[in-house]
Amino acid sequence: MVLLGLGLAQYENRLLVGFQESQAIFPGGGSVAFGPAKLIAEALGLGYLETTGRVYLSLGSRVAAFGINSQGADAVRLLNAYRSEGSLWVPVRELARNLELYYRNEYGASVLALRPARLLEVQRVLAGSTERYVLRFDRDVQVRILANNPPRLAMIGVRGVPDTPPASPISFSREDWGTEIYLPQGGDPPRLLFLPRQVIVERGGLSRLPRVVLDAGHGGADTGVVVGGLREKDLVLSVTQRLHSLLRQRRLEVILTRNSDRAVPLLARAQHATSAQVFISLHAAAGNRVTAFSHPEVQTLRLLEKGRELSARTPAHQRAILERFVAAPGSAARFAQRVSEGFATAGIVANTSQDAMYVLSMAGGAAILLEVGFEQLRTPQGREQVAEVLARAVFSYLGLPEARPTPNPTPAGGARP
Repeated sequence: MVLLGLGLAQYENRLLVGFQESQAIFPGGGSVAFGPAKLIAEALGLGYLETTGRVYLSLGSRVAAFGINSQGADAVRLLNAYRSEGSLWVPVRELARNLELYYRNEYGASVLALRPARLLEVQRVLAGSTERYVLRFDRDVQVRILANNPPRLAMIGVRGVPDTPPASPISFSREDWGTEIYLPQGGDPPRLLFLPRQVIVERGGLSRLPRVVLDAGHGGADTGVVVGGLREKDLVLSVTQRLHSLLRQRRLEVILTRNSDRAVPLLARAQHATSAQVFISLHAAAGNRVTAFSHPEVQTLRLLEKGRELSARTPAHQRAILERFVAAPGSAARFAQRVSEGFATAGIVANTSQDAMYVLSMAGGAAILLEVGFEQLRTPQGREQVAEVLARAVFSYLGLPEARPTPNPTPAGGARP
């Protein structure tokens, strides 16, 4: 009986991840199964990022973020990641819930796998000198670049693809782990952008217009702050849509992380910032003050750190390409200061600050998170004013002259200094 009990205990600790077998542990003697974070990411092709105090696993635009705890009972209670003897473990069921993975306990063994996905369509889009292939799926998937030219990509877990005519330049190949897709040859290496149930394969010359990304905070079930019946998600979306219109009038390439009331995962928002010369994540807060946050450059700005190291060793004729994605030191802080000065000119109290925010941590250009007081956003006139202030700050940062003098507007709920 003792031997049988030991055998059953070992069997119950099995964790089957994709095609690999590992072991589950139960911290604090509880009933919550934890699996090895890196092995799970490798076995399922997930994105993996470990920072001080947090670990992120991603599937397409979906992201599961866990705080890290070295106490087993606390890790179980808070559903945090558990660090033990140098290894990092994550709660398997919680990971599956966040990333919509398949998870079951079968005959005492935990099984974790990707759910089969289907590629619904491939659409080619031209935007100036930029060529994009928009891949639309029935769920979030992970895509990896296998070859640059012609592009060959791995669509992990994708089992179904649309029919293509015989003369189509796009073709597919079924593999044990999913499907490979072959796109037409081009002149530049591809870049990937992950959005909900979409992956955008982008390529094109880097002489295109400056890119500005506007991120309206919250969305969907996440309303953000609610004051007097006004919802943060609605107000910031209204401002970004107006700002989008103002910037497009100056022939800038402007991208919205959301243009409707929908949820956008944090990782997807942060990834948008990697190819933007200017990135603004807009939020609202109670009161009438404005604060422009930039990310401390000494903390985990991975793209900037690596880019600047590479820039010093890059030949001069290639450096301009790199510098499009890697801003000069202090750019984000300078842009935040221009935003602050723009609000001050409009009679609105504005401050600048620095904070290590994840949505800014992948930025290569001037990236800020802006909190605007509800008092500035209550009326259409106030939202218009905020959009105009931000537009002028963007033009100034990019060295674009203003189209015409803009009169000093009457502040909407702001206090004059």
